[in-house]
Amino acid sequence: MKKLSFLLYFTAVFFLLQNNLYSAVNVKIREIAFIDGLKENQVFGFGVVVGLQGTGDSKTSLAESSLKSVLKSIGITEDENYRSKNIAAVFLTAKLPSFVRIGDRVDVAVSSIGDAKSLEGGVLVQSPLMGADGRIYVVSQGSLSFSSPKSGKKISTAANVVNGGIVERALEPDIVANNAIILILRDWDFTVANNIIKAVEGRYIESKPEIVNNGRIKLLIPKDTGLTEFISTIENMEVNPGTEARVVINERDGTIVMGGDVKISDVVVSKDGMIIKVGSREGGAIGSTGETASTAAIKGSSVKDIVDSLNYIGASTRDIIAILKAIKDAGALHANLIIK
Repeated sequence: MKKLSFLLYFTAVFFLLQNNLYSAVNVKIREIAFIDGLKENQVFGFGVVVGLQGTGDSKTSLAESSLKSVLKSIGITEDENYRSKNIAAVFLTAKLPSFVRIGDRVDVAVSSIGDAKSLEGGVLVQSPLMGADGRIYVVSQGSLSFSSPKSGKKISTAANVVNGGIVERALEPDIVANNAIILILRDWDFTVANNIIKAVEGRYIESKPEIVNNGRIKLLIPKDTGLTEFISTIENMEVNPGTEARVVINERDGTIVMGGDVKISDVVVSKDGMIIKVGSREGGAIGSTGETASTAAIKGSSVKDIVDSLNYIGASTRDIIAILKAIKDAGALHANLIIK
């Protein structure tokens, strides 16, 4: 009896939470949009790691030729064979935020590109990292550090130089053009764009927000408002994101996530002796002639209803996933079905 009471209580709470999830939830504009020009920047380069204990490159001459170039740059020009298992050729990558100043430091990822067995104990020789425009933005040097995985095998051919990249060229993106800034939605949606326009109009009527080319939202900067204040206010405004109806299925671990108000048309599902009827009308499902079937009639029209019912009658996760796929193929599942 106590178990039944607890189950009823849990079900009631779940339905309340479900209703709250499907109600209007507002989010800040900065969570669903960004200002044109403010973006993360990627830089890359090539370098040599030295100081390895016989675990460096053994078959490639790339590290050797690179080391000769480094030594030549500091005045050592002897024509000697520097092939050694104590050096390794590596590829360098880093990410720069929208605004960086000369002297700022960033983390640099180091990855072996030869046949080195391990980079542990190595030191990266000073190496430049450039952007897509071919200009050098970062110079990196320092001892390598390795993360300790919580589970699984440790990877010793990839490491980081923590704060080992020094910015040599500042980044100052131009975000204002003709006294206006441009907002770009991360996932374009006319409803969300309209909500943003109405929110901005309610706060800055002089901004005259409008949709321009390629679905961008143009905002004029008010005369008596500073740029920093204007952008900060816009980013912190809250709007309804208009969540798209989605069902995400992870076939590996059997996880099913329902986003948005996912609806299902009246449908009858029959699989392995189970018959499920989902719809807004009363009535039970009828099993095949001469067979005993587990039957569940659901008065409702959501994915949650059918998943709950299938769980109740003991359907496996694999069966539930197969049924949802079949309902989508039948045109009765009105949502974007994403399978991973």
